[in-house]
Amino acid sequence: MPTRLLTKETVVPRLLSYQELDILHALRGFCAFYVVVFHAKFLLWSGGTEYLRVLPRATWSPLQYGAFVADMLSSAGYEMVIFFFVLSGFFIRYAQLKKHRSALRFYLNRVVRIYPPYLASLLLGGAVLTYAALYHPTLLTISIGREFNTGLVAAWHEMHPLTLRGIGRALVFLKPNEHFFGYNGVYWSLLPEALFYLAVPLAFWRVSYYYALSAACYAFGIGAGLLHIDTGFLGEFVFLFNGYFALGVGLYDLVTTRPQWLESFRWINGFVLAIGIALLMLLLIGTAAMHLRVLTGPLASVLAVASVSTLLAGRVNRKNLLIRAFHEVGIFSFSLYLYHFPLLILSYVGMVALTGNLVNYARYYWLALPLVTAACFALYYVTERLAVRFFRGT
Repeated sequence: MPTRLLTKETVVPRLLSYQELDILHALRGFCAFYVVVFHAKFLLWSGGTEYLRVLPRATWSPLQYGAFVADMLSSAGYEMVIFFFVLSGFFIRYAQLKKHRSALRFYLNRVVRIYPPYLASLLLGGAVLTYAALYHPTLLTISIGREFNTGLVAAWHEMHPLTLRGIGRALVFLKPNEHFFGYNGVYWSLLPEALFYLAVPLAFWRVSYYYALSAACYAFGIGAGLLHIDTGFLGEFVFLFNGYFALGVGLYDLVTTRPQWLESFRWINGFVLAIGIALLMLLLIGTAAMHLRVLTGPLASVLAVASVSTLLAGRVNRKNLLIRAFHEVGIFSFSLYLYHFPLLILSYVGMVALTGNLVNYARYYWLALPLVTAACFALYYVTERLAVRFFRGT
C-alpha cells in the first residue's frame, strides 16, 4: 500500500485557497437542509401517493393545487445526496493535495470526523424509537397502511432485543436486518462514503487510472440500471456511487488545471446561467418525483458541476442572503444530516399526541423544520465539533 497520496504523475498548478472554497459550504448546507425537508414531508405529512388517496384531486381548490406543487418541490432527497457525493469528492481532493497524508493518517482522520457524531446518532435514534414504542405504542401500528408506521414497527422488532450481530453491522453502516438501526434512513449513504474513503489512497496514487476505471464502471452501472440488473451493495458503489465521487475529484483537477473552465462560466450571461440552473433543478425534481433514478443520478451530478463552477467563478455574491444562510447550515451539515431523522420521529410523536391523529395532512412539517435544525446545531456543538477540537489538540 503506498504511503503517499500524491506523486509526480499528479500535476496541479495551484491549490484553491480556503477563501475561494468557503462559498461552497453553502451548497453543503443546501443539500443537507433539502434532505431534511424531504424527510420531514415523509414523516410528518406523508408522500404524494398517500395524500392523493386520502384527498382526491377532484376535491382540490386552486390553493390546494399550489400547496401540493410546493410540497413536491422537495421530492429530490436521494438526488441531493448524489449532489453531496460530488461535493465530497471535490473537497477530499482539495484536502489531500493541500496536506499529504499517508493511508493510515488519512483513515484516522476520517474515523475522527465520522464516528463521534455517528455513534451519538445511533444512541439518539435508538432512544427515540424506544421512547415511541414504550410510551406511544399507538404509533407502532400497521392498520392504517402507511409506510412510515409500518417501518417503525419493523425497526422496533429488529432493535429489541439488541444483538451483537446487529450492533456490529450498525457500526459498519449496514442494516442489522431490513431497516437501519433506530429507523434512521439516512445511514444508507454512509457506506458509499466510507468505501470511497477506503479507496482514496490507492485511487489518488494513480489518479488518471482511477478516472478511466471509474468512467468505465459507471457506464456499466447505467447499463445495468436500464436492464434492471442487481449488482448488490458493493456493486452499486463500484458501478454507480463511485462515479459521483470521481466526478467531484475530477472537477477539482479541472478547475485548477484548466482556467478556461471557470472563465467560460464568467462569460455566460448571468440571467441565462440562473435560468439554466433553475430549469435543471426543476427537471431533476420532476424526474425524481417519477422515480426515474437512471436519469436523476446523472442530472444531479450535472447540477452539482454547474453549481460548483458557478460559485467558484464568482457569479453569485458571497453576501447574498441565501448563500450566507446556507453557508451557516453547511458548517454543521454532517450533524444535521445524521440527527434530523430521529428528531423528526420525535416531532411526529409530539404531533400525534397533540392532534390525536396518526396521519395528518395539515403540513405541520414546516413548523418542525426550524426546531429540528436548531436541535441539530446544538448536537453539533457537543459531538462533532467537540470531537474534532479534542483530537486536534492531542
